[in-house]
Amino acid sequence: MRSIWKRVRVATLAVAMLILVTGCSAKSSSRVIGPAAGPTWEGSVFVSQATIPAGIEYKEIGSVKANARVGYGSVESLYPLLAAEAKKIGANAVINAKGGHRVSAFSWAAAYVSGTAIKVKNPEKLQGLSGSYY
Repeated sequence: MRSIWKRVRVATLAVAMLILVTGCSAKSSSRVIGPAAGPTWEGSVFVSQATIPAGIEYKEIGSVKANARVGYGSVESLYPLLAAEAKKIGANAVINAKGGHRVSAFSWAAAYVSGTAIKVKNPEKLQGLSGSYY
């Protein structure tokens, strides 16, 4: 009888460790609007909380988001994941980046962020705008 309970405890511990390992990572996703902008973007991606000013030509590609499943980090700590997701769908910028914190399976205040992925025709025009490159 003791060996059965020992096996149950070991199995329970193994399942708990598996959940912790897979559940603690951050995740990101994207949703493309219409056809993708083309191949993945190889350069750095501009991420901003602002919109693009008039006079800069761009095409909206889709939406991107990133979520931390654990921890109490800042929203900005997820910007590299947001940029990586934008690259996958051919975007070279993310605008209207917004986020916050919410309860997740492993945290009372895990960070999340989302934004609009765009392809700017002339990326040099983004210089001087508020935002960062990732």
